Amino acid sequence: MWESALMTGTDRYRDIERSDWRGIWVILLFILMITLSSVFMLPKYWHLWMMMTIGSIYLILTWHTKNFAYRCPNCNEIFEILFTDNFLGPNNITKKYLKCPKCEKGGWAQIMIINK
Repeated sequence: MWESALMTGTDRYRDIERSDWRGIWVILLFILMITLSSVFMLPKYWHLWMMMTIGSIYLILTWHTKNFAYRCPNCNEIFEILFTDNFLGPNNITKKYLKCPKCEKGGWAQIMIINK
């Protein structure tokens, strides 16, 4: 508990390691759930399916916003982003196109894990 309160600066963040990729199972499970539920729910209960899909996306993005930060490719500043930036910003698996709050340049920022 005290450990997270004492972490400041770059001690609070770390690069993604191979063991961190186990979180991909959450996304695969999400895709499976949406696919299977669409077969059974779309014809008659499309509105419930839509609410379940939007709710799941919201939960995943909220979790991602709270647990990940980004490193600017231009000045190496590490920063966290808002939910809306996470939702709207273009990304690939390990990077997201963001504008750095320090140098104010856009670029493909490297994803970092926030140590809790």
